[in-house]
Amino acid sequence: MNYTVKINTSDKKSESIINLLKELSDDYSFINIYEDETELSKEMENELDLRYQYVLKNPEEGKSWEEVKKSLTSL
Repeated sequence: MNYTVKINTSDKKSESIINLLKELSDDYSFINIYEDETELSKEMENELDLRYQYVLKNPEEGKSWEEVKKSLTSL
């Protein structure tokens, strides 16, 4: 069985708990710590901004959600 523990790093006490878990993981091979990447990279933000601007300038090239659903269900 595996457990997932999420620690909110905005809390001041979280760093001490994370450090404790890291120390424990050095001594116990069954403890693994993975840092989740929850933020978008700057490159991804730029790409999304570019795509959004393109859609705003070229609305006729898009399809409504209803059109997309219809094309998917008709396969």
